[in-house]
Amino acid sequence: MDNSQIENTINEIRKRNGTVTVFDIDKISNAIFGALAATSKADRGVADKLANDVLNKLVEQGFTNSRAPTVEDIQDIVESTLIDSGNSDIAKAYIVYRHERRKLRDEKMNVLNLKVLDPVSKKFDLNCLRVIASRYLFRNSKNEIIESPTQMFERVAILVGIGDLLYDSQIFDKSGNSTQNADDAKSYLEKLDAFDYKFKVGDYFFNKWHFRSLIDHYMTLANKGQMKIGFKDVLTLLAAKKLEKYADRITEYFDLMISQDFLPNSPTMMNAGGRLGQLSACFVLGMDDGMAPIMKTSSDAALIFKSGGGVGINYSNLREEGDIVASTSGVASGPVSFMNIINTITEVVKQGGKRRGANMGIMEAWHPDIEKFITNKTEPGILENFNISVGIWEDFWHSLVNTDGNYVLRSPRDRKPVKEINSHQLID
Repeated sequence: MDNSQIENTINEIRKRNGTVTVFDIDKISNAIFGALAATSKADRGVADKLANDVLNKLVEQGFTNSRAPTVEDIQDIVESTLIDSGNSDIAKAYIVYRHERRKLRDEKMNVLNLKVLDPVSKKFDLNCLRVIASRYLFRNSKNEIIESPTQMFERVAILVGIGDLLYDSQIFDKSGNSTQNADDAKSYLEKLDAFDYKFKVGDYFFNKWHFRSLIDHYMTLANKGQMKIGFKDVLTLLAAKKLEKYADRITEYFDLMISQDFLPNSPTMMNAGGRLGQLSACFVLGMDDGMAPIMKTSSDAALIFKSGGGVGINYSNLREEGDIVASTSGVASGPVSFMNIINTITEVVKQGGKRRGANMGIMEAWHPDIEKFITNKTEPGILENFNISVGIWEDFWHSLVNTDGNYVLRSPRDRKPVKEINSHQLID
């Protein structure tokens, strides 16, 4: 029986996860070639010959199309073939290779809480999977991982693809002249559980949070007059498989992620297709002078950290340290003291329960506390969760080109001059 006849008797191989895939003798040859290379005996011709010997042994042991060999069956026969051919050193290298691969597989399964690795898990190295598991995979109330990397990337891709289907020509009115009642879609928000995994595009099922996103997108476009049909009619199109072509867009985005050609930001990986639904990484918050607005901004920042985002706050509206507070006859503690509050909140509230958040603190150059602001982080342990940035206006640049470099600092309360500094020293 020649090699082509032998190959035709074995067309499939059973993988460790139970699935069946096409038998490929080149993969056997490549594995043997790797073992040869490990012993400085790399020879493609020898590898091909030994691979054919493995194929003969598979047939001799009764493996056929109706009785497909497993991965382990093939690897065992590779070992015995190498030993029988007098290549004990190569067999040893191959055994070591198998051991290391098995060890890596076990570590990956342990990190991901899986009994069998999914195809995506095999594409990512162990360190990547550790990050994915610690930050992005959904967990249950016992903090146990309850989704695989494949499921994570699918839920992200589905959410991204949902927006596309509402721009289908059957649904979208570019002119904005359509009139649909957005409240009809809003009523579905009260019964999300009933639509959990009820609709799909291609093989991609929408969970209830995907469905909520579909509702939100529809309402936004309907309020702009851009929905030709009612929300119920959109669901009819989905059920009738009239929007199946958008499965290709979801697959395209999925493939971009698993190939690691593109990955979205952390909040998207954490929250897409989940209850929080928070996809943005950065938020700009205002902070007005007064205890109530300061605490309101602090509360908003805490909620943003919780959902996986970071914040940038301009502290320039807060009166300078030592300024009189009329309501209490006391003195203001200054912006930097309130930055410390945000810093502590950041320390305590992890982003999305996964990691500590981050802040951009901004102060404009004219503020009387600007010198304290820019030097505060020079001491270790101070504002560790902050990057700081100085807002520069045209008058500051003018002061830099003047001979004396005098620059006036003004109170944020009434914009009256408080003192002068040397702009050259400040920028140094």
